[in-house]
Amino acid sequence: MEEGKKKSSVPFLRQCFVTAGVCLNILGHGAVVGFTAFLIPGLRKPESHIKTTVTDESSIASIVGIALIVGNFTMTPLMGSIGRKKSHILTIFPILIGWFTIILADSVTTLVVARFLQGISMGMHAPLGAVIVAEMTHPANRGAFLSCISLSLATGIFICHTVGTYLTWQQSALAMSFIPFCSLIGIIFSPESPAWLISKGRYDEAAEVFYWLRGHSEEEDAELERMITVQNMVKKSSVAGQKLSLNTRIKRGLKYLSESFRKPEFYKPVSIMFFMYIVYQFSGINVITSYALDIIKQVVGPEANAKLLMVAMDVARIICNICAVFVMRKLKRRTVLFCSGMVVVMAYFAKGVFVYAKQSGSLPTVMQGQWLPILILAVYVSMTVGLTTVPFAISGEIFPLEYRGLAGGISALPWSINFFVAVKCFPILTVNIGMPLTYLLYGCVLLISLVFLYFLLPETKDKTLQEIEDKFRGLTVVDKRASEPLEREKEENSELLRRTSSTIIVL
Repeated sequence: MEEGKKKSSVPFLRQCFVTAGVCLNILGHGAVVGFTAFLIPGLRKPESHIKTTVTDESSIASIVGIALIVGNFTMTPLMGSIGRKKSHILTIFPILIGWFTIILADSVTTLVVARFLQGISMGMHAPLGAVIVAEMTHPANRGAFLSCISLSLATGIFICHTVGTYLTWQQSALAMSFIPFCSLIGIIFSPESPAWLISKGRYDEAAEVFYWLRGHSEEEDAELERMITVQNMVKKSSVAGQKLSLNTRIKRGLKYLSESFRKPEFYKPVSIMFFMYIVYQFSGINVITSYALDIIKQVVGPEANAKLLMVAMDVARIICNICAVFVMRKLKRRTVLFCSGMVVVMAYFAKGVFVYAKQSGSLPTVMQGQWLPILILAVYVSMTVGLTTVPFAISGEIFPLEYRGLAGGISALPWSINFFVAVKCFPILTVNIGMPLTYLLYGCVLLISLVFLYFLLPETKDKTLQEIEDKFRGLTVVDKRASEPLEREKEENSELLRRTSSTIIVL
């Protein structure tokens, strides 16, 4: 009995290892996002050799958002053509070069270029990381593993903020450059995605990796069989193996794109992720991370120990992310998203009202002091976890295999744009319309997006990727017309699986 339990835990540990490679990469991205919290105050110091304006500071913080777009569309064709693993390795190099460029920076332009390179790396990983985790983990654990992405981002921010509290920004950049190296080691020793191998017709390799990750059972056999069957049907419906002229290929590519946008399994997930990423960015997670010290001083007061409160908020975010890993295994995605979303909206409005009352001198005596703004910030930071965890989880679940690269890249576009808009505009808006109205505006954008998602987002918890795909296609049951070819494919693939399984040694 004990031996059986040990054996059953091996696939789970392997899934943990694969997820760790992705999460270490995300850890480095958290460091990139959190770096400006002490970089910008450092540049304002009289002894700084780089002089900046408010526009320069907002550009340094937000340029990552524009670079994300470049990274997104660079990765979209790569992850489908060269595979998930090689694509994952490529994401490491821009962020490394960016850190070393920051260390040697002597001007605002150099810092912007360095941050742009780091943004490219983050953009490349945006459509890739969640897909890797989703394709290589069991449906029962997939939500928890995908939640680790948000946890890793929060941990990276915490590490960066903690290091930046004690070191100069150049020394901190050097320390942060070690994170991508660790990630690279994990990626090198991870296998290729079985879903990608299936899409390339490499069924023997796919089965070997699939069983290595998931173990042998009737349930796993059925899922692998279904994946191969559906992919074979997709291949048969497409024109393959023809040598076409460039002009013809462009026309077919445009036609393919046009046809894709008319298919519910494509446009529905893309629409959902459009609003998901607006929710993610306007939850303010990157805003408060990028301008943590400034926001704390504005909300709590100039006398506050901003560095201590910044690190304390990071710790609270990590604790909540750890809780989210377990919550995502128990609660439905929609429940987590909308409950945390409404609390964050109320926290936005509460911050706006508090700051307005404080500035106008109408704050009641009982509410004066630091306890109330700190409480509001703590609730806000804690509950944003739901709005940062669920989008990552959903992004790894809802795209069909056929469109996973294309749809992931397109849907990540609003993530990039909203990153830039949210981070770039925040300091400008606070100067021009004031902090209370800025919080009100961000809260309204968040609320409207949540309303759209309430009507668009299906529940994906505990469903296989194929079941989710079938849901968007409208295939609640397999009709008679589709069942006959499916059964023929099933028989062919059953024989393939029997031959493959007999040659695989499960370690």
